[in-house]
Amino acid sequence: MLEQLGKFKILRLLGKGAMGEVYLARDLRLGREVAVKVIHTGTAFGDEAQARFEREAQAAAALNHPHVVTVYDFGEESGIHYLVMEYLAGEDLDALIKRGDLPKADLLELLAQVCEGLAYAHAQGVVHRDLKPSNVLVTRLGGRLHAKLMDFGVAQMGQSSLTQSGTWMGTVNYMAPEYLDTGRASASSDLFAVGVMLYEVLTGGRKPFQGDTATAVLNRILLHPAEPLRPQDLADIPGRLLAVLDRALAKQPEARYPDGQALAAALRRAQAGASEGVVPAPPEPAARVRPEGWTQPIRVGKGGSGHCLSLRVALRNARTGSQILMLPGHYRESVVVDKSVTILVEGDPGEVVLEGSTGPALTLQVPGVVLKGLTLRGTPKGPAVLSAGGGAQFEGCVLQGPQGCADLESGASLQFQDCHIQAEGPLGLRVGEKAQVRLEGGRISGFTSAGLLVLPGGQALAHGTTLEGGAGVGVRVQEHGQATLDACAILGTGAGSVEVEPDGRVQLSHCRLEGSRFAGLLALERSHAVLEDCEVAGHACSGVHVLAGANVLLRQCRVHGNEGFGISVMDRGLATLDGCSVQANGGAGLLVHHGAVLQARTCAFSEGRSLGVDCAEGGQAVLDGCEIAGNAGVGVQVEPGGSLLLVRCTLKEGRATGLLLLEDSQATLEECVVHRNARGGILLARDASDPILRGANRIDDGFLRMDATGSPVKVAPLEGR
Repeated sequence: MLEQLGKFKILRLLGKGAMGEVYLARDLRLGREVAVKVIHTGTAFGDEAQARFEREAQAAAALNHPHVVTVYDFGEESGIHYLVMEYLAGEDLDALIKRGDLPKADLLELLAQVCEGLAYAHAQGVVHRDLKPSNVLVTRLGGRLHAKLMDFGVAQMGQSSLTQSGTWMGTVNYMAPEYLDTGRASASSDLFAVGVMLYEVLTGGRKPFQGDTATAVLNRILLHPAEPLRPQDLADIPGRLLAVLDRALAKQPEARYPDGQALAAALRRAQAGASEGVVPAPPEPAARVRPEGWTQPIRVGKGGSGHCLSLRVALRNARTGSQILMLPGHYRESVVVDKSVTILVEGDPGEVVLEGSTGPALTLQVPGVVLKGLTLRGTPKGPAVLSAGGGAQFEGCVLQGPQGCADLESGASLQFQDCHIQAEGPLGLRVGEKAQVRLEGGRISGFTSAGLLVLPGGQALAHGTTLEGGAGVGVRVQEHGQATLDACAILGTGAGSVEVEPDGRVQLSHCRLEGSRFAGLLALERSHAVLEDCEVAGHACSGVHVLAGANVLLRQCRVHGNEGFGISVMDRGLATLDGCSVQANGGAGLLVHHGAVLQARTCAFSEGRSLGVDCAEGGQAVLDGCEIAGNAGVGVQVEPGGSLLLVRCTLKEGRATGLLLLEDSQATLEECVVHRNARGGILLARDASDPILRGANRIDDGFLRMDATGSPVKVAPLEGR
């Protein structure tokens, strides 16, 4: 190990990288501890590495800011180039995010500090180009967390560059689309990297653009929106942060925040509970037209306090980042939003109504728009909101419209927090191809076709949202669409709660599907559905209906009180049940039919008004550790062509026979208990095959077989067969 470089005595190795090492050292003249970064002339990186190393020294030495690591010295000795920096005991931000023991509020404050350091560096003409959590050092000063930017090894100073145009420097996951496209970095591309870091903070370390290869990641960054946040990611963050995230990750640089200070302020405002932009300030009395440099909100409305009479005019005068304050009134105009602005209302909810005239009330063409407290009303000529590839966050808004409340076209991204979507026609929300919608709280009602329609390639995420009272289906997911619902309620819908069409996917967690006039969940051919800890109750038909090659998993769900079957699996469908309770349904608690396959583990099929389990023609079922109890009809029935395996199951206290086998059926019992059934333990049709008994089965109620007259006759036990 090295012992000394110049006046710096080497104490110990702190870390090692591809181009060199970092040591803890002591300045023999000043007596302070420092960090010494070295690079050897023999490294495989050659002259390029040395030049990059020297540029880091020059870039960092030009910076003097509380949130940038201070550089003390730079030199060369015996072919070893070294950089001397302040030594700070701490951890990098990457480790803190992945460990997950810091509140997100603390991590967000660290990101705001990073933005302040970047704003200073950019003002000095320095672009970092390799910003990532591992290049942010976090220390504690007086009990407070303090972030410092480091590792300017690939920084760009002014217009200089050590790489040819079109050559990338940095880490792929954090590169902005324009950087990947042209190879030219800018201050805005550094802010895009902060957006990626913000996504990591919200998700505990996941990347927004994922792929199995670097090429796949590049493709996602260039062409696709960020991966949707999951319900658990949203549990403890203000919804306003989602608008900050969307704007930071905007594909176009001009749609992002103008500088690091603006992004830092947005992060802190969102944490403090304010919407994007500052709290509206009183206007200057004489101002009717916004002069150059105006920073106050633009006020829309009649009377002396309004700067203009219409939202369209306000948008024409606004700049990116402006606030527009709408005074109480009913505005009839169709407005195109082509700037990232914040639109607020003055007054109580419902006092500001924007109704479309020649089309949608609002057409969104850019990301980063925030709307709060508005009532938006569509007409037969268009929905309340049309997002033509743009993005917005709605807070406390009401959307109404006979032609739909919000229509998201390809690439659009909308977020709704505590909003009421009042459909007065077929659709509430329509999510188009490659579009994303996020709902936090709020309600969707009044739809005649679907409350939430996810078209092919669209994505929907909802947490704590209620869909109710519509004549249509609550959620319909079409081919290759995806919907994730957490803690949502879908109540009293006319055409079912959730319908998943071919190749669609849904995931429901902690949801309540109740009281529809069709099925709770309808899974059509090749669709996929996962339900965890959900309640499916009171539907006019089946609670869960699986068809045509669909694949459904139910875990810890309660399916009860449905007029039809509890769970019906048909037409080559596949269903897996784990720890579910299927109780008090009008038809069979479980029907397996027409070539379907079912596996159930530790489930209960009880108190049904008909059969407990019906394995019908062509159906195959395996029940492991299940209880079939207290049903009005037969506990388990295996019809012609059906095949059933019962392992460690209990069939008890039924008001008919525990197990009924019809002709051409197959049943195997392994270590099962059959007792206290009112009409016998196992009843065999006249031409039915005996069941196969394995292990120590306990069958207390006896064996019966139908005779020629159709009467049950006791037969000898089947032990050993």
